[in-house]
Amino acid sequence: MFNFKSKNPNIDLKTGFYNRCFFDLRLSEERRRSERSGLPFSLLTMDISSLADLIKQDSNLNRLKIKEVITDMVRRNCRTSDIKTWYSDTTLKILLPGTSKPDAYILFEKLQEKIKNSFKSSFSIQNTFDFKKNMMITSFPEVIKISESSRESKSMPVDKPKATPMLKSFGEDGDSTTLTIKWDSSGWTSLTWPLYSDLLIKQDLRNIEKWIKRGIDITSALIGIILFSPAMLVIAILIKVTSHGPILFRQERIGFLGKKFTFLKFRSMYTNSGEERHKEYVTKLIKNCLNTTSAGSECQLVYKMNDDPRITSFGKFLRKSSLDELPQLFNVLKGEMSLVGPRPPISYEVEKYEDWHLRRVLEVKPGITGLWQVKGRSMTTFDEMVRLDIAYVNNFSLWLDLKIILKTIWVVLSAKGAY
Repeated sequence: MFNFKSKNPNIDLKTGFYNRCFFDLRLSEERRRSERSGLPFSLLTMDISSLADLIKQDSNLNRLKIKEVITDMVRRNCRTSDIKTWYSDTTLKILLPGTSKPDAYILFEKLQEKIKNSFKSSFSIQNTFDFKKNMMITSFPEVIKISESSRESKSMPVDKPKATPMLKSFGEDGDSTTLTIKWDSSGWTSLTWPLYSDLLIKQDLRNIEKWIKRGIDITSALIGIILFSPAMLVIAILIKVTSHGPILFRQERIGFLGKKFTFLKFRSMYTNSGEERHKEYVTKLIKNCLNTTSAGSECQLVYKMNDDPRITSFGKFLRKSSLDELPQLFNVLKGEMSLVGPRPPISYEVEKYEDWHLRRVLEVKPGITGLWQVKGRSMTTFDEMVRLDIAYVNNFSLWLDLKIILKTIWVVLSAKGAY
C-alpha cells in the first residue's frame, strides 16, 4: 500500500482544508484575478460560536466533533478548486473562485441541508443551528459597490452596538435579506472586510514599519497643529469675512477597507453649492470621456475642475496654496488618515469605479499627500492617479514616505498643478 504524503505543508490531504495563512494568500490572489478579468468570486463564511450553549447542555458533544461533521460535509460537496479553511476555532471560510452570489447561494442551500441532516444523524439533534443568522455570502466586487451606496447604508438597521456590519444575503425565498452576525472585527463599519481579512491580519502582525508610520503621523500632526495654529486662526477669520457660512467643510469620505469618516477642509466654496456638477464631472473623468483641454496637438484630461464656479475668491487662494488641507491634520491625529497615502474618495466616486480602481480605496489608509500629488497632482488623468496610488500600496516603506513628504514641500511652494 502506498503512503501518500502532501508536499504542500499548507494543506491537509485528508480533508482538503488549507491553513489560515495560505487561505489569506489565495484570497489576495483571487481579488487580483477578479480585478483583471472582471469575473466575480464569492466567500462563504460560517460562525459556529452559537453552538457553545448546546455543547454545555450535552456532555456527548464537543466543538471538535461538530467541526469534524461540518468539515466532512464541506469536503464532500465543494469543488476541489474551492479553497476551504477553519479560519479560527469557530469560523469556517470557503473561497469560491469564478462564482457569482446566486451560484454561491446554491452551495449555501446544499450545505445547509447536508449539515442539518448530519447533525440529526450524528448527534440526534435538529433545529439547533440557525444558518440564516450564522452563515453569510459576500461577493467581489458586488458587495463593495453595495457598501458604498448611500441608499443601502442608510437603509440597514444596526441591531447590536458591537455587531459587525450588516451583510446582504439571500433568504429562503430568494429575496434579499439583512443578516447580523457576531464576528470578530466589530470596529469596522464596512461591508468589505470579509473579502479583505488578509489585510486586517497584516495590520495586526505585519512589519513594525506600520506602527512606526502611525507614531510619525501622531507626532507630525501634533507639531503641525501647534505650528500652523496662528495661520489657521487667520484663515478662519478671512473665511468668515469674505463669505457667508461655516469655516470648515465637512464631507463623508471612504477610508481603509471602506470605512467612512468625516473629512475636514477649510471651506473654499460658497455654502449650499450643489454636488451635481461635480458628480457629472467625476463620472466623465473616471470613464475618460471629458472634453479635453488642448495644448498644441496634445490633449490632457485634468483631474480637478479648474473653472469651478462654486469656489470663492479666497477659496481659490486656499486651494492654490493647499492651505485648505490643514484641518486634515486632525483626521491624521484621529487615525482616519495618514500623512502619506491615496486621497480619500467620495461615495459617489467609488460607485463609478472599475474593479481595479478599488485597490486605491481599500488596501491602505488615505493620506494628505501621496505619489499622485508629487508626480502630477491635478494634471494627471484618473487612471494615472490610480496607478500611482497602487504603486504606493505595492511599494510602501518609511523611506518612500519621507521622499514623498520632502517632494510635497516643493510641490506646494511651486503650486505646480494646483487648482
